[in-house]
Amino acid sequence: MKYVLAHKNFLYGYRYLAWQMIDENIAFVRPASVYNIMKEYDLVHKWAKNEGEAKKKGFDQPLAPNEQWHTDISYIKVLGVFYYFISIMDGYSRKILDWELCETMEGINIELLVARVKEKYPGAHARIIHDNGKQFISKDFKDLISVLELYETSARVCHPQSNGKLERFHSTLKTEHVRQTAYFSYEDAKQKMAQWIDFYNNERLHGALLYLTPEDYFAGRKEKRLADRREKLHTADIKRKAYWLEQQA
Repeated sequence: MKYVLAHKNFLYGYRYLAWQMIDENIAFVRPASVYNIMKEYDLVHKWAKNEGEAKKKGFDQPLAPNEQWHTDISYIKVLGVFYYFISIMDGYSRKILDWELCETMEGINIELLVARVKEKYPGAHARIIHDNGKQFISKDFKDLISVLELYETSARVCHPQSNGKLERFHSTLKTEHVRQTAYFSYEDAKQKMAQWIDFYNNERLHGALLYLTPEDYFAGRKEKRLADRREKLHTADIKRKAYWLEQQA
């Protein structure tokens, strides 16, 4: 329980906590065991969401990185002023490929961000999924997509699930970071958001990704990371059995 209370990771749920303790070599127990312990101490939150159980919605799921990119705009309040947070997420790994906090919602900001991501991944020919905002249906945006050898698809009207992965990220960003953080300036906000997004990509375990990180999926480490966990649990099981046999002898 000391680990749970010190890290406050129980707010993410018992599955998150179980896999994180295995990854950090703290304890090698399955989620069910962690649930039973947390329930005994009344630390299981009924409202904890299990992202991995969401039903299929929107487009068919990509099978590899850089097949689908999601982009959208969300409002972020900094010192009483609303700014426009724009980002591009890889649909397979849910990694945030790049982002910007803008003072205006002009289409050029979206276009510059798309060009920047394409420069990072020049071999990508992704399909960009977006809503029907004027920034995304403009001729300039469509011309840029063509020049960069990308594709684009508008989410259906009144069907936000088509871009639900990015909508969920916006909710997580605001809940876990924006509403928990004091910003002292626009630049300070950008710096702290950058730190949190790096944490999201590289450290925060994601329920929809078998409690791995977006970077694990994007970099192709999924199978190795899962195999490492299985090996740790298997080794722990053997040691526990040996211990109890020794006690009974």
